[in-house]
Amino acid sequence: MHTETLGHYEVELSARQLIHNGGWAAFAAVHELAEDTRGGELAGFVWQQLGDETVYASEAAALAGARAVALAFLKSGNPQR
Repeated sequence: MHTETLGHYEVELSARQLIHNGGWAAFAAVHELAEDTRGGELAGFVWQQLGDETVYASEAAALAGARAVALAFLKSGNPQR
């Protein structure tokens, strides 16, 4: 699992290999950092598989895909503060 802090959010990225075809699925979670904590505590936790039918050729490609989707989600203003 890979973790990045982007502003008031922490993004967790993960890739899992698919047994039936050997490809990779991408997962991401976006957490809002709690405002009343200083130790990086998280408020909320949601994992989401990205693109139900999207299969990546490698773990690195799946992680890159997960990161791109998470960044687009944050830039679109979907997280509510």
